[in-house]
Amino acid sequence: MCEDLSLAHEITFIAGPSYHVGERARRLWTRERMGRVTIIRTWGTRLPKQRLPLRLTNLATYFALATIAAMRLERPDIIVAETDPPLLGALGAILKRRWQCRLVYNVRDLYPDIAHAIGGVKNPLLLSLLERGNRLAFDRADRVVVIGHDMRARVLAKGVPEDRTVVVPDWVDCERIRPLASNPFRAQFGDKFVVMYSGNLGLSQQLDTVLQAAEILRDDQRIVFALIGEGANKKALMQHAAARALVNIMFMPYQPKDKLAESLGAADLHLIPLAPGTAGCLVPSKIYAILAAGRPFVAMMDETAEVARIAREEAVGFVIRPGDARALASAIGDAIDRPEILRQMGARARRVAVDRFDRHKVTREFDAMLTRVAVGPA
Repeated sequence: MCEDLSLAHEITFIAGPSYHVGERARRLWTRERMGRVTIIRTWGTRLPKQRLPLRLTNLATYFALATIAAMRLERPDIIVAETDPPLLGALGAILKRRWQCRLVYNVRDLYPDIAHAIGGVKNPLLLSLLERGNRLAFDRADRVVVIGHDMRARVLAKGVPEDRTVVVPDWVDCERIRPLASNPFRAQFGDKFVVMYSGNLGLSQQLDTVLQAAEILRDDQRIVFALIGEGANKKALMQHAAARALVNIMFMPYQPKDKLAESLGAADLHLIPLAPGTAGCLVPSKIYAILAAGRPFVAMMDETAEVARIAREEAVGFVIRPGDARALASAIGDAIDRPEILRQMGARARRVAVDRFDRHKVTREFDAMLTRVAVGPA
C-alpha cells in the first residue's frame, strides 16, 4: 500500500521489529528506505505470542517507542493509524490534537468486539481500556476505513457518522498470484481432490471442524486434506489426527511467498473458517489470494460475514454454518462430484479478484480517499 501511495505522497511508516528477520536491532529505532517510503523501525521485545501477557509486552514496547518516534517527526498532513496494536487509534487521536492535522483510522480488526467474540481477552479492565481507546479514535477520526460491509455495519452501530465511514477492501497482487497452467506443487497430491486450509493454525480458526470432516470422509480415497501453515494449535491438531489415524490429512509448513500462486493453486477447494459471532470484527485476508488463484472455497462462517456475502453474490464458493463438520463433509462431497461447477466458480473467482480486489485498483481507492480527507472541511 505504502509503495503505491508513495508515487503521489511522501510516506513515513513507523514499524515494529520483524518476527521474520533473525537480526535484532541494537538501537531504539532505525531509519531505512524502501523505494520512496521512509521506514522508522522501532526496537521491541519479540517474546512468544502464544501467551497473552507476553504478547501484551511485545505490543506495549512497540506502542511506547512508536509514540516517541512519532513525536520526533515533523507535522504530517494526515496520520493513518492501524488497529494492531489495538490502541494505535488512540495514539493517532493524540497526535492529531498535537499537530492539528487529519486522522484516518484504518480498521483491520474491530476491538474490543473481536476480543469479546473469541474470548481471547476476559479482563474487564483491559476490555474497558480497549473500548475507551477505540471510542477516542472513532470520535477524532476524519475518516474511518473498514474492510468489509459487515464491519461497516458494526462501526455505524457504534455511532460513527455514515459520511465518515468508507469501505476499502484488502487487496491482492493479481500479477503475482494467478492461475497456473503448470503447477509443480500440485504434483505431490497425485490425482487426489485437494481440500486446503492455508494460514495460521491457531486456536480461533475452527480447525477441529476440519479434522472432524476428514474423519467423516476417511473412507473416500479420492480426497486429501492439506493444512498449510504454523500456529499455536498445530501440534494439538497433528496429535489429534495421529490419534484418529487420519491418513487423509497432510500437514505442511508455510510456503515461500514467491510460491504462493503454486500452493494456493494446488487446491481444488479452499476452506475459510471464521468463529461464530466474529462477522464484522475481521475479514480473513486469505480470501483475496484464493480468488486471485482462481479457486473456489467453502466459507465456514455466519451468513452475514463479508466472505460469505462474496461467496453468494459472486457465486464463487459455498457457505456453511461454523462448526458444522457434517455440513462441511457434505459440501466437499457435492463439490467433488461437480467438477464443471467448480471450474466455473474458479473462473469467476479470478474475474472478481481482477475487477474488485487487484492491488493497484484498491490502492487507488485508498489514495482517492486520502485526497478527499486532505482537501475536505476540517
